[in-house]
Amino acid sequence: MAHDDARVHLVRPKEIRLGARVRVRESHRIVERRGKVGTVFGRYGGEGYVAVEVRFPEGAERLFWPRDLEEVSAPRAWWYLLLGGDAAG
Repeated sequence: MAHDDARVHLVRPKEIRLGARVRVRESHRIVERRGKVGTVFGRYGGEGYVAVEVRFPEGAERLFWPRDLEEVSAPRAWWYLLLGGDAAG
């Protein structure tokens, strides 16, 4: 699901980066967590099973499976387009 304010892509276990901004997918089983945005600050497990620890702005910390998250990149600054930047990427 694309959001107007940022670019989004699903998180794969091998792509998990500490410090990345992520959003809990709308398909997450716990309704109250859907759409929440936080920062990855831990990765646990190995090749077969990876869990991601996410810290939210209000201070809560939760573990997620990578499939439950979307990585969110910051929106392009308005001036980037004025300098000839590509709006698509």
